[in-house]
Formats: sequence, structure tokens, C-alpha cells
Amino acid sequence: MLDFQKLSATYQQALLRQVVPFWLKNSRDEQCGGYIDLLSATGDQIEGDKFVTLQAQQAWTFAWLYNTLDGQPAWLEHASHGVSFLSQFAHDDSLACYAQLDRRGRPVAQSVDLVPASFAVMAYAQMHRATNQDEWAMLAKQVFSYVLEHRTNVLAEQATMLGGFRPIRHLSETVAVLKMVLGMQPLLAEDSWKQTIDLVVQDILHGFMDRRTDTLREFILPEGAFMNTPEGRRLNVGLSFQTACYLFDFYTESASVKTGSVMNSNRRLAMQVVTWCLRLCEQAWDEANAGLNPYIDVKQQPFIFPDWQQKWAWVQVEALTALLKGYEHTRHPDCLKWFKRIHDYTFQHFPDTKQTGWHLALDQHAQPLLAAKATPMVGCFSLIRCIAEIGKLLTTLAQTKERTSRAGISINAPRFTEEA
Repeated sequence: MLDFQKLSATYQQALLRQVVPFWLKNSRDEQCGGYIDLLSATGDQIEGDKFVTLQAQQAWTFAWLYNTLDGQPAWLEHASHGVSFLSQFAHDDSLACYAQLDRRGRPVAQSVDLVPASFAVMAYAQMHRATNQDEWAMLAKQVFSYVLEHRTNVLAEQATMLGGFRPIRHLSETVAVLKMVLGMQPLLAEDSWKQTIDLVVQDILHGFMDRRTDTLREFILPEGAFMNTPEGRRLNVGLSFQTACYLFDFYTESASVKTGSVMNSNRRLAMQVVTWCLRLCEQAWDEANAGLNPYIDVKQQPFIFPDWQQKWAWVQVEALTALLKGYEHTRHPDCLKWFKRIHDYTFQHFPDTKQTGWHLALDQHAQPLLAAKATPMVGCFSLIRCIAEIGKLLTTLAQTKERTSRAGISINAPRFTEEA
């Protein structure tokens, strides 16, 4: 049995002494506003453009930390610095988000999906929660409406498209929309929120979920059709675990708010998510070198992606969070088995023992792959969010264990079976 209290202290120390200080000290752009998205291994700023998704993720992360932990003013001030830059430069006149800006905030590239806009909504909603200022709630609602309308139109067009090029959908957009809708619950009418969240969850479970293999596909064709290409067969391990985390959050919300037909079987949903998380661990675990690989070919065909055996910190911590949430809801013992295995690997290799921050990625020999801790693809979002959530979950489990031991009840008693 894991020592939940001791593990919680480990995660809290990693969060407050290693990870958060790295970003607070190094990422802020004092000259032009917002954040520097490219940081070296030592925290030095690397000149480059700014990526709206990363800007919004960092602003959300520190506003969320302020709202959910002990409310340190420095966290709120850091978040405010980011959302001010976002609100001024990230949107065009229709409230669509650019994908990329130069350092001063001038647009470089328009977004091809709704991921930047979804994270911008999340950042504005968290800032409203932190400050109670109406401007952030209004902006969140306006961009939220744009996202939903644009998403509805694009899906309708794809469903009726005949001829032309092959329309491909990527899981990341739907997952970002799911997280956005979860974050907007306090700002929406209950019926509107129920209807919207049900549609997004249904899209994941019946569009991206392959029922034959019980796996979550990264790329699909309209109506969830399978694409027999290296991309279509690829399972994105980190993104799959991140999806699981959000579905567990949806499950938690549905425990007190019934949300239609999907949540009439919410217990089955939780067990289903746990089942494919555990299968994903078995498929992605590197038996030779340890750690989770970032990709799997669902048909076990040779990979053409050169990074498929690299180990990324964000993939490991998303898996740890999903497994612990899965255990919290189902008490499935294999969740803790895999949690311990991935935890041991993660804390042995990713924390930088010489300076603040964690290594971004490792090669097959568990050596740092990059002389950077922030790239255009990966910022602080998963690392800070997951470590903070794991620390809180472990504290809750430790308290539950103490209460149940006093009452003579085992914490490992299953809450329901797979047939439930």
C-alpha cells in the first residue's frame, strides 16, 4: 500500500520548490507583455514568437493555482500579466484566435483549429473566478459563443462534404473544448451547460473512441471513420491520458448534477475510462528502458515517427493524474500498481537536481534530450496542473484512509465492478 501522505508531500515540494519557481522567475516578458514561450534548460529566455495556446495555458495555470491552492498574490499577478496580453492581441475582430504572434503581439499566423480560442476562454474564466471582475466573464462568454458556433458549422460542413480533400479531425481540439466547457460551468445556465457538455462527451465516446479495441484514436475522419495510415493508427499516449483526466472531472461534476443520457451510466463511464487507461499503460510502457512511450501503433506496425521512444515529462504526469483519479473513483488496485511504477521512473529522472524546473524530455538512456525546458509544443500547463492535482488527490486519499481505518473499513474495497 502506498504512503499517500508521504507521496503528497513529495508532489507539493516538487510543485512549490521546483516547478512553479522556474516559471515565475523566467517566463515573464517584462518588455512586451505576456510570456516568453521558449526557455533554455537554465531558464534563459530564447528569442522567438509567442504561441497563443501556450500564452493562454500559462495564464490559466497560474490563475487556477491561485483559485485552488493558497491564493498567493504573485500567482494572480503572473496570470493577470498573461490575460492582459491575450485580451489585447490574441483575437481578430470576430474574436477568433490567432495561432502565433510576434513578441510585440502582432499576428503571425491564424489558427487552423479551436485549441487557442478554447484555452483563451479557460484563462478568462479563471481570471474572473480569481478577481470577480465582469470584464473577464463577458470576454469568456463571447469567445465561448464563437467557439461553439464555429465548431457546429465546421462539423456540419464535414458531415455533408462530398469529394475534395480528406477532412481529418484531431483529438486535441475536442479535448480542449471539453476542458473549456468544464471551466465555464459557473458562468453558464445549468441547462445550457448540460446540453453542451453532453455533446462534447458523446463526440469523444462515439467519435474518437474505437469500441472494438477500446482505445482513443488521435486522428479520425468525419463520423468517426477509421483512417488506415500511420497517423490514423497512432494512439497519442499523453493526450489519451489527458482526455481521461477531463472525463473523470466530468464524472465528478455529474455526481451532483445529472446531465442527461450520458450520465445515466456514469459509473460505467468511469470504469470504462479506467480500463482503457490500464490497457494504455501496458501498451506504452517501455519494458527495456522504463517510462511511457509517447505513441502506440494500434495495429503494431513499424513506426515512422522518429520520436516514438522519447520520454516526455508531460506524458508521464498526465498518466499519473489519470491513474490516481481512476483509483479515487473505482478503487481498481491496478491503478496504484501503475501509479507507483510511473512515479518511480518520473521522479528518478525528470527533476533537475542542479537547478529549478524539470527536464522536458529524455532520450532512451534517460538523459536530457533538449537544452530547453519550454518549446513551442510544450509549456507549463500539464506539469503544474498535474503535479498540483496529484498532491491534492493524495492528501484526500490519505485522509480517507485514516477515516476508514478508524471505522475498520478497507480503502481498497471496490466501489463497483465492471458490470456495474
